[in-house]
Amino acid sequence: MPPSRTHRLIDLCEIASGPSGQQLEGLSASLEGVPVVSPPDLTAEHKVDAHNIKRVSTGTAAGLERFRLRRGDLVYVRQGTPGGTLGLRALVGPAEATWLFGAACLRIRPTTEAILPEYLLHYLGHPLVHDAITSQANRSQAVWTLPSQALATAPIFVPPLERQRTIAGALNEIDTQIEAHRQLIAKHQAFRSGLLTDLLSDAF
Repeated sequence: MPPSRTHRLIDLCEIASGPSGQQLEGLSASLEGVPVVSPPDLTAEHKVDAHNIKRVSTGTAAGLERFRLRRGDLVYVRQGTPGGTLGLRALVGPAEATWLFGAACLRIRPTTEAILPEYLLHYLGHPLVHDAITSQANRSQAVWTLPSQALATAPIFVPPLERQRTIAGALNEIDTQIEAHRQLIAKHQAFRSGLLTDLLSDAF
């Protein structure tokens, strides 16, 4: 790799588009089979939420080996709403390894040890980087679609690994705290609703 600390994403990673809708025949949340990661499954904390994930049969999945995920991959939403799902990212962990990714996503797989997946995950979420990439999307009234080339040519700042670890660690800690607060808020909201029902049990 050249000594420069800024590189195109394509020089650091393999970028793959997801399968077509036809290839995901029979995709359903009621199937027992192989999960397919789609935009609704990505959380604000850059994780995959499998509660409502859809699946394809093992037979269908057997023909989609090139769309498999492995630990350290990033799933990036290429088709979605501006200010919504477009540009959402998630880091693939051991639980999602061997799953598939869907038609509205891209798979980003580092091909060099010079960049940490955790750092890249957060770097792509920097407001300036995110806006520069998503501004190149093909726009329709409801859904925008990002050409893979827009991501491939994105300039990526690559500091020394120790600095990458520091940056990723600090942001991961904040994400953990945010997730804990979200869960606490949800718990209190449920408690509030139940309390109101109990306090007004004689009114309805």
